[in-house]
Amino acid sequence: MKITVNLFANLRDYAPAGQRPAEVSLPGGATAADLLSALRIPPAVQAVLLVNGRRAEAAALLADGDEVTLFPPMEGG
Repeated sequence: MKITVNLFANLRDYAPAGQRPAEVSLPGGATAADLLSALRIPPAVQAVLLVNGRRAEAAALLADGDEVTLFPPMEGG
């Protein structure tokens, strides 16, 4: 299945071949955690994860055509 990925700030460094947005192929039944692994984003790197515009956890199942957005957590106020 094909997933579109938008990466922001320091997470752009993990985009495949500088693609913006990136398109990533994953096997059926893949999770957001599988996507992070495919992008080679280390577990220590924190990211806010949105799937089709809604906040999601790493265990969220992905479907063909999903759009995933990753950006660093915001702080301050």
